[in-house]
Amino acid sequence: MYTLTNKKTLTGLVKKVFTKKKQSVWVFAVGKKQSGKTDFMLRLMELLHELGLVDGFGSNVESLEAPFEVDFIQDYQTLKTRCEMLNPDPEKHGIKRYLYFCSEMGKAFPQDQPWENSKFIAKLQTVRKIGLNWLGDGINRIDQRIVSADHFDGKFKKVSITRPDIATYHDFSTGQRLTVQGIKRTTLKFNTWESSNFYMEPQTETDLPLTKDQKIIQQYLDAGCSIAKTGLHPQEIKRARDNMLMICRKHHWGHSQDENKAVIEGSTTE
Repeated sequence: MYTLTNKKTLTGLVKKVFTKKKQSVWVFAVGKKQSGKTDFMLRLMELLHELGLVDGFGSNVESLEAPFEVDFIQDYQTLKTRCEMLNPDPEKHGIKRYLYFCSEMGKAFPQDQPWENSKFIAKLQTVRKIGLNWLGDGINRIDQRIVSADHFDGKFKKVSITRPDIATYHDFSTGQRLTVQGIKRTTLKFNTWESSNFYMEPQTETDLPLTKDQKIIQQYLDAGCSIAKTGLHPQEIKRARDNMLMICRKHHWGHSQDENKAVIEGSTTE
C-alpha cells in the first residue's frame, strides 16, 4: 500500500486518475456521516479546475459557491442537454469534458429499486460518450451493483470521522489501493446539511428552486428588461439566454415555438 502525504502528490493522483487518455472518468466516495465525503469531492473538483482537466462543471448541490461557474442540475435530461451543448460537434472538435458532482447518490440509486437503477445507469452511461465525467458521494444506501467496476473507474473511502484528512482509493482497473493523507479542506462554500436529489426527468413543481440561468433571466425581467438596472454584464445575460434557449429547443419545443424563442431572445435586444 502506498502513502501519499502532500498536495503535490494528491495532484499527481488526480492527474493519473483523470488522465487525458480517457474522455470520461467516473469515481465516487463512501464513508460514514460527517466523515468529509462531500468536502473531499469538492476538493477534487477544485483541483480539476486548477489543472484545467475539465471544460465545464455541474452539481446537484444547490448551495454550492465556487470562483468558477458550476451549473445547478438535478435531473438526467438537463445534464444530457448540457453535455450536448458543450460538445455540439465532437467528431470535428473533439470531446470536451463536463464534470458532474452528484451528492447523496443513495437517493438516486437506492438499494430497494434495482430495476429502476439499472435503467437509470444505462442512460447515464450513454452520456459518457459526449464527455460526461462523474464525481459522487454517499453512504451505504447506494446500490452496490451500480457503484461497481462495470460503471465506475474507482472508489474513494473516508476512513474516519476524526481524521477527515485521510482517504483510501481503490483503482478498479488495476486493483491498486492507495492511502491519501494530508487532504486539505475545500475552499468552496456549501451548506453541510443540505439535502441533494437527482431525478430521471426534470421536476416541474412550482416550488423547485430556480437554476442560476433562470435567476439571471428573472432578475432581468424584474428590472423591466433593462440590462443596466440589473447590474449584470450583458454577456452574462446572453449566456443565460443561450443556455435556456438550448434547453427549450431540446425538450419544450412545440406549437408555442415562436413565442418561446421571442421571449428568451428578447432578453438581449437592448
